[in-house]
Amino acid sequence: MLEFYEKRRLKRWLRSKPFLLFMLLPIGFMAYAAHNAYEVERSAHERRIALTADLSRLEVRTATLERDIARLEDPRDIEAALRQRYQVGREGEEVIILVEEEPLVVEPLFDVEEERAMGIWEWIQSALGL
Repeated sequence: MLEFYEKRRLKRWLRSKPFLLFMLLPIGFMAYAAHNAYEVERSAHERRIALTADLSRLEVRTATLERDIARLEDPRDIEAALRQRYQVGREGEEVIILVEEEPLVVEPLFDVEEERAMGIWEWIQSALGL
């Protein structure tokens, strides 16, 4: 019978408010640690996506540069690239540079807002010279 009362007292103690409040402390620490681990995983995932995009962009750039290097192995291609990039010519060649004209700006003879602000009676008086 004594064993029965011991079990009952243990159950009562495990269900008591002080014990349950005490157990909330480690549960809270574990929840905090789990939340931090989740945030770290999310930031690592976002960084992985960004780095994957950067890697693909750099691979495209590498392929472009390798193609340009292969193209510039011929002296003719080097000369063509220099002409295109720096706008240079050989001795005796003439270069024509076209400059676009600036558009003509026409200013109105009278201010439209000023005319709208004038009432109909003032307009009639100014038109008749009164």
